[in-house]
Amino acid sequence: MLKQIIFITTILIFTTAMYLTAYGEDTEYIVKVNSNNMTLMSKNKGYLKPLIPELKIYTISDISNINIDDVEYIEPDNAVELFDTYNYSTIISDDTYKMTGVKRMWDLGAYGNGVRIAVIDSGCNEHTALRNNLQDGASFVDNVYDTKDNIGHGTAVCGVAAAEYANRDVIGAAHKSQIVPLKFIDIDESGKTIGGTTSRLSKAIVAAVDSFDCDIINISCGTLNSITLQTVIEYAVSKGVVIVAAVGNDGSEKYNYPAAYDNVIGVGSITSQKNHSLFSNINDSVFICAPGDNIKIISGNNNYSFNSGTSFSSPYVCGIIANMLEINPQLTLQEIFKLLSDNAEDLGEDGKDLFFGYGLIRADNIVNSMLVNVSYYVSNIDLCSEDKLYEVRFRIDISKNEPYCVFAEYNNGILTNLITQKYYISKDIFMLRMKKENFRTYKLLVWESLNSMKPIKYYNNQRKNDYLINDIK
Repeated sequence: MLKQIIFITTILIFTTAMYLTAYGEDTEYIVKVNSNNMTLMSKNKGYLKPLIPELKIYTISDISNINIDDVEYIEPDNAVELFDTYNYSTIISDDTYKMTGVKRMWDLGAYGNGVRIAVIDSGCNEHTALRNNLQDGASFVDNVYDTKDNIGHGTAVCGVAAAEYANRDVIGAAHKSQIVPLKFIDIDESGKTIGGTTSRLSKAIVAAVDSFDCDIINISCGTLNSITLQTVIEYAVSKGVVIVAAVGNDGSEKYNYPAAYDNVIGVGSITSQKNHSLFSNINDSVFICAPGDNIKIISGNNNYSFNSGTSFSSPYVCGIIANMLEINPQLTLQEIFKLLSDNAEDLGEDGKDLFFGYGLIRADNIVNSMLVNVSYYVSNIDLCSEDKLYEVRFRIDISKNEPYCVFAEYNNGILTNLITQKYYISKDIFMLRMKKENFRTYKLLVWESLNSMKPIKYYNNQRKNDYLINDIK
């Protein structure tokens, strides 16, 4: 069944007076002006505030001077709700990430390396679990110029996606991805919410694409259907960005947006026993589900706590998609949708249902499907954060001959050493590890055999990594 989307076919059938009666005089509005309408712009100079001017979208407080013929649509700037359920206080341990089979991706050396995830939320605080992954972001809250998280929600969401492996208290699904915090909601000193509206959310989405070059956008919040929100979602998707959103914590059939749009991956929550979380919404916007019930998260002052909500299911899925994009950066949105749905662990009724969507996301099934007809896969070279050794991982079709793999060490262009020690992770995955010596250059060689010295053709050899390790000063 198609997701329920409310399309407004006759957008401006109401007069401005009717809007004022329905929403009150203090409501902020979003308007999209007709193409090059200078009359409207001059008449409302000082009142129209640029929101996404390249799409001719503005905000305005007083719409009494607006002529209906001058705009494509007017809509209220609705509040957006963050989707968690409990507080940030209890400190205990958690290993529910194992449910998703994400370790299979880690065994292959896929940690989301180089993939940029925008987390549009309440910001993100510095935390030891994110010390290498947290990137510069931006605030879209009026008169707030930092991404400090005064609520705690955004920090927790970032940790589920990308907390570093060396941290161990919380391990993010893509623990080497780059997190870009885009703050659209905050609280003031009195605890009053500031920002947190459709306009702020929409502006952050466009910035994630145009200003921060993000590959994935996580939205652990939702609101009412909005023409503006749908427009910017379509814009981001047209640029090849994957959007993942929580379906909501009402425990009802309510639709929340953007999760309910067809081009967004809507994520519901399940418990550690793979049951439907009672708070997770029940409708056909649920595309996939992930752990979100009693999840260990990162919190203030380098602490950890437990929380529940579809807010934390969504970044699990983002992290797994980041790993998929490291394995194959050429994946399209349609291919990602299909890999998620075809490889999910079906829960509830057969096939897609209103509680679980296609079922529990299974990273192990996804990566096996991606490599089903691949003879050889070679990971990127990675620097282990714990022992500072370089490693590269190989996955081979066990029906094929094992290739000859070696790190060749050079000093001033002269071959000085060959490093060939293999470490087996499973019957089809092994790795090479080496310590980088000063003033040396290393090259990874992968041949069919030592005798032939013929390079093998492996799955991701189109990647920009040329397998050279330069000097580390």
